[in-house]
Amino acid sequence: MPAEECATKRIPVCPKTWEIVHQLRKPGQTFDDVIRELVDDAAEKRLVEETERIVRRGRFVPLSEIKP
Repeated sequence: MPAEECATKRIPVCPKTWEIVHQLRKPGQTFDDVIRELVDDAAEKRLVEETERIVRRGRFVPLSEIKP
């Protein structure tokens, strides 16, 4: 997201957390990029876990079996 579209916010983090996020940055990445990537990864992980939970409970229905 271009910098002009971002609001400047202060998010207090512990120095160790700041260092970890800083180390995760790739060349040219902003902290916003790193945080967005972490959030996207967490959302994907949550979706996979929820889908696996549904499959284990036997409530999974393939889309091909759903009639409009």
